[in-house]
Amino acid sequence: MKTLILIPVVAALMFAGCANQPKTFGDQLNTRGDQASSIGKQWNNSNEDAAKGDKMIQKGQTLIDSGKSDQAKGEQMMEDGRRQVENSKQKMLNSEADYQKMRETPIAAPVAK
Repeated sequence: MKTLILIPVVAALMFAGCANQPKTFGDQLNTRGDQASSIGKQWNNSNEDAAKGDKMIQKGQTLIDSGKSDQAKGEQMMEDGRRQVENSKQKMLNSEADYQKMRETPIAAPVAK
């Protein structure tokens, strides 16, 4: 009976021993090669992401510069508009004053002959 139990235990130990055999130098190199390939892919992906990030930074700076230029143009346009409104209102006041003066000096009516 002990022999029947002992046979599967010995067989299991033998198979376990086979599974734990040391890897060959070639197997170890293959494992390292797989690891290096994975690291290389990760580096390449990160490099591409960094290049995309640089492009985003450049585009953002261009937009900021353009925005500053647009802001300066807008502010100048607003100032020109304010001056035009002021000048136009003054001209309107002058026109109203001229009209009042005109009304104060009536035109002589023509005399019938």
